[in-house]
Amino acid sequence: MKSNSRPQPDPATRLVLAAVAATRPPPTHTLSPAEARAAMLAAGKVGDMPPAPIAHVFDRTIPGLATAGGVDIKVRVYDPHATASVAAGAAPLPVLAYFHGGGFVIGDLDTHDTICRALSARSGAMVMAVDYRLAPEHRYPAAVEDALAAVRWLEAHAGEIGGDPSRLAVGGDSAGATLAAVAAQDARQRSSTALKAQILFYPVVDIGGDYPSREEQAGTPPIPRETLDWFWRLYFGAEAGDAERLHPWASPIRAASLAGLPPTFLLTAGLDPLRDEGRAYAERLAAESVETCYVSATGTIHGFLRMGKLIPATHDALAAAGAFLARRVGLA
Repeated sequence: MKSNSRPQPDPATRLVLAAVAATRPPPTHTLSPAEARAAMLAAGKVGDMPPAPIAHVFDRTIPGLATAGGVDIKVRVYDPHATASVAAGAAPLPVLAYFHGGGFVIGDLDTHDTICRALSARSGAMVMAVDYRLAPEHRYPAAVEDALAAVRWLEAHAGEIGGDPSRLAVGGDSAGATLAAVAAQDARQRSSTALKAQILFYPVVDIGGDYPSREEQAGTPPIPRETLDWFWRLYFGAEAGDAERLHPWASPIRAASLAGLPPTFLLTAGLDPLRDEGRAYAERLAAESVETCYVSATGTIHGFLRMGKLIPATHDALAAAGAFLARRVGLA
């Protein structure tokens, strides 16, 4: 399924790229982590779609893994039917654990609020967004440990938020999709049957890999090669080697087997350095008999799901993902 020509931006994406070229915002890799985090939040205020109304949204904490110090993890719960109160007596809803993108360095519950709202509204499922620890303050594998803790907590305690522990899913975008993929592999290894789906938006699945799109899109915003290198340097530390980068916790495509993983919705963007590794993961999942829905947004860029005000492809992608999730967790 290799393309013979370089993908071209759709009209909306062309305008976004032209605006970036004209305004010349400082590239992420030239900023401090704190500056980059503020810039990501500010960018969302410019391009993000209006937030979908959700009946009940609340923050709480859940415990981290005991082996990782048991540090509490902040989460945000989106309940589309206001059934979160156990005392309400309503039927529990399926829950999607969602992990935000940002190269394991930037992003938070606020930067990805609209994506979580859209997925909850489109699917009818609850969403629990996870505010996992970020690098460089907390290097690899801290983010992975928090992702595993979140899914394991839902398996045992989803009822505390009005969720159904037998109908769970994982999802995320970019680095967050990496965490979702790793959490799905962990659930499979533990023989958990709770996961009914994984939703992976333009995932990082092979940090140490070499793919044509890495070179073809090396200069494309918002993650040119220098920014990717900056993320990995902060996430792993300058001293890290292949043992860390090629471990399935960092590069889930390196797992010995993908068989037995839950039905998967995997989205890539055509103008994205991560495009080909995402497609390779989808192809391998399908080859190992995992039900896989692969969608390619060929004319747009990495991170476009946070640009719904500017890029119409955002809405089609989230609608397709929401419909897939609803079917797999028994809501459609």
